[in-house]
Amino acid sequence: MIDYLNAVPQARDELTRYCEKSIITWMEVLVGAKPEVANGTRAFLAGFAVIAVDNAIAERAVSLRQLHRIKLSDAIIWATANVHSMLLITRNTKDFPREMPDIRGPYEI
Repeated sequence: MIDYLNAVPQARDELTRYCEKSIITWMEVLVGAKPEVANGTRAFLAGFAVIAVDNAIAERAVSLRQLHRIKLSDAIIWATANVHSMLLITRNTKDFPREMPDIRGPYEI
Protein backbone atom coordinates (compact mmCIF):
# COMPACT_ATOMS: atom_id res chain seq x y z
CA MET A 1 0.00 0.00 0.00
CA ILE A 2 2.80 2.39 0.83
CA ASP A 3 4.41 1.76 -2.56
CA TYR A 4 1.04 2.46 -4.18
CA LEU A 5 0.76 5.78 -2.37
CA ASN A 6 4.33 6.57 -3.44
CA ALA A 7 3.30 5.98 -7.09
CA VAL A 8 5.36 2.83 -7.68
CA PRO A 9 3.88 1.47 -10.93
CA GLN A 10 4.23 -2.20 -9.96
CA ALA A 11 2.31 -1.54 -6.74
CA ARG A 12 -0.57 0.01 -8.66
CA ASP A 13 -0.86 -3.12 -10.80
CA GLU A 14 -0.65 -5.39 -7.75
CA LEU A 15 -3.06 -3.53 -5.50
CA THR A 16 -5.93 -3.55 -7.99
CA ARG A 17 -6.23 -7.31 -7.36
CA TYR A 18 -7.12 -7.01 -3.67
CA CYS A 19 -9.92 -5.39 -1.70
CA GLU A 20 -9.21 -6.32 1.94
CA LYS A 21 -6.55 -5.13 4.38
CA SER A 22 -5.59 -5.91 7.95
CA ILE A 23 -6.44 -3.23 10.50
CA ILE A 24 -2.72 -3.16 11.32
CA THR A 25 -1.86 -2.36 7.69
CA TRP A 26 -4.50 0.39 7.75
CA MET A 27 -2.93 1.83 10.92
CA GLU A 28 0.64 1.62 9.60
CA VAL A 29 -0.31 3.46 6.42
CA LEU A 30 -2.01 6.26 8.36
CA VAL A 31 0.84 6.59 10.86
CA GLY A 32 3.23 7.14 7.95
CA ALA A 33 1.01 9.67 6.17
CA LYS A 34 2.17 13.28 6.22
CA PRO A 35 -0.44 15.70 7.60
CA GLU A 36 -0.96 17.35 4.22
CA VAL A 37 -1.99 14.05 2.61
CA ALA A 38 -3.72 12.40 5.58
CA ASN A 39 -7.25 13.12 4.31
CA GLY A 40 -6.45 11.74 0.86
CA THR A 41 -4.85 8.69 2.44
CA ARG A 42 -7.96 8.08 4.54
CA ALA A 43 -10.12 8.39 1.42
CA PHE A 44 -7.89 5.89 -0.39
CA LEU A 45 -8.08 3.43 2.52
CA ALA A 46 -11.88 3.76 2.65
CA GLY A 47 -11.95 1.79 -0.60
CA PHE A 48 -10.81 -1.37 1.19
CA ALA A 49 -12.59 -3.66 3.59
CA VAL A 50 -10.68 -3.66 6.88
CA ILE A 51 -10.29 -6.96 8.70
CA ALA A 52 -10.34 -6.54 12.47
CA VAL A 53 -8.40 -8.73 14.87
CA ASP A 54 -10.54 -11.52 16.31
CA ASN A 55 -9.68 -14.47 18.55
CA ALA A 56 -8.60 -16.69 15.64
CA ILE A 57 -6.25 -14.01 14.31
CA ALA A 58 -4.90 -13.32 17.80
CA GLU A 59 -4.18 -17.01 18.43
CA ARG A 60 -2.48 -17.43 15.06
CA ALA A 61 -0.44 -14.25 15.59
CA VAL A 62 0.85 -15.58 18.91
CA SER A 63 1.94 -18.81 17.22
CA LEU A 64 3.61 -17.00 14.32
CA ARG A 65 5.43 -14.61 16.65
CA GLN A 66 6.73 -17.45 18.79
CA LEU A 67 7.81 -19.49 15.78
CA HIS A 68 9.40 -16.72 13.69
CA ARG A 69 10.33 -14.11 16.33
CA ILE A 70 8.78 -11.25 14.37
CA LYS A 71 7.20 -8.05 15.65
CA LEU A 72 3.67 -8.41 16.97
CA SER A 73 2.28 -6.08 14.29
CA ASP A 74 3.87 -8.21 11.55
CA ALA A 75 2.54 -11.38 13.18
CA ILE A 76 -0.98 -9.91 13.21
CA ILE A 77 -0.76 -8.95 9.53
CA TRP A 78 0.47 -12.43 8.61
CA ALA A 79 -2.13 -14.11 10.84
CA THR A 80 -4.91 -12.03 9.28
CA ALA A 81 -3.96 -13.25 5.81
CA ASN A 82 -3.50 -16.81 7.06
CA VAL A 83 -6.82 -17.07 8.93
CA HIS A 84 -8.70 -15.64 5.94
CA SER A 85 -6.90 -17.94 3.44
CA MET A 86 -5.33 -14.96 1.70
CA LEU A 87 -1.82 -14.41 0.39
CA LEU A 88 0.35 -11.98 2.31
CA ILE A 89 1.78 -9.65 -0.33
CA THR A 90 4.90 -7.86 0.90
CA ARG A 91 8.35 -6.67 -0.07
CA ASN A 92 9.48 -7.06 3.56
CA THR A 93 11.94 -9.93 3.20
CA LYS A 94 13.48 -9.23 6.59
CA ASP A 95 10.42 -10.18 8.61
CA PHE A 96 8.44 -12.43 6.26
CA PRO A 97 10.09 -15.62 4.90
CA ARG A 98 9.48 -15.81 1.15
CA GLU A 99 9.70 -19.59 1.14
CA MET A 100 6.35 -19.81 2.94
CA PRO A 101 3.52 -20.75 0.55
CA ASP A 102 1.19 -18.04 1.89
CA ILE A 103 3.67 -15.16 1.38
CA ARG A 104 4.48 -13.55 -1.94
CA GLY A 105 6.89 -10.80 -2.89
CA PRO A 106 5.30 -9.26 -5.96
CA TYR A 107 8.22 -7.21 -7.27
CA GLU A 108 11.58 -5.59 -6.44
CA ILE A 109 12.35 -1.88 -6.66
